Amino acid sequence: MSKISIEIQRIRDGFYNLRQRALGFPKLRKSFHSFHGYPLNLESPKTLPERIIHKKIHDRNPLIVLTSDKLKVRDYIKKVLGEEAANEILIPIYHVSKTGLDIPHQEWDFEFFMKANHFSGGNMLVKPGEDPDLVKENCQKWLSSSYGQGMHEWAYRDIPRRIICEKVLRDENGKIPQDVKIYCFHGKARMILFVSDRFEGQKRLFTDENLNPIYGVMMDGSLQLEQIPNFPLLDQMKEIAEKLASPFEFVRVDLYSIGTRIFFGEITQYPGSGLSPIDDYDYSLALGNLWIPENKDITFFEMLDLVKKKNASKTDKTKSA
Repeated sequence: MSKISIEIQRIRDGFYNLRQRALGFPKLRKSFHSFHGYPLNLESPKTLPERIIHKKIHDRNPLIVLTSDKLKVRDYIKKVLGEEAANEILIPIYHVSKTGLDIPHQEWDFEFFMKANHFSGGNMLVKPGEDPDLVKENCQKWLSSSYGQGMHEWAYRDIPRRIICEKVLRDENGKIPQDVKIYCFHGKARMILFVSDRFEGQKRLFTDENLNPIYGVMMDGSLQLEQIPNFPLLDQMKEIAEKLASPFEFVRVDLYSIGTRIFFGEITQYPGSGLSPIDDYDYSLALGNLWIPENKDITFFEMLDLVKKKNASKTDKTKSA
């Protein structure tokens, strides 16, 4: 896609954002109510989804752009962790393309993941003998897409678009390894999402940082993972996540663990774009309260207990009145 076309997209996206802002974000409010069942409060956000959306609209930290870029985030990791430690966790890259037309995959006898660096969900597992037209078609589709602007995910707009060809990680059973997605508030791990079989019959389980299960949170129609995963390197993974998350009020750091190695997946600034339903409103409120700086030393279940006690107190006062 030409630089002129991308610039036209950026201008159009800018006008769309300004118009929606002037109108009070009607499309965003409608989508939010449809997914969550309660109105979006942008003026005084309280729940986790409200705070994620508030972040999309108001937080213009340039580090958000850098860490949302699947290519340049590698420089950020090297700066935070140091070159040697970063190289231990960064997945090898075979090729980077501006057009998607110069990927020499027909000469390769190995599989790889093809990803767009400015695009969430823009990835394809390419195996030897893959249809070259399909590869080119996906590349062109991703590179021509101004990702996330309909939901005001501004950071993706300013990422220079590239196609990345990355090594495929597989565990000791030859499967794609389980995702370990660590939710950090003010640089502290407070919730972990484990995802297995993400390409076939995906299963999920949320826990707090101490592996106590948290049910009813952003399942997105997935099955419940029945057993709490056992990762010997989980403490190290949390430590890495907290270092990478330290400049942000809230962020999710995605990692993998295979044997004695930890690998970096991505940094997610807007999980679910703030639209993934949390079935229990108290859970959503507790997670939202962890966003508040003075609550940074409170665990999820401690905060949930405070929320429930406060709600019970309100109910008692209403009854007595």
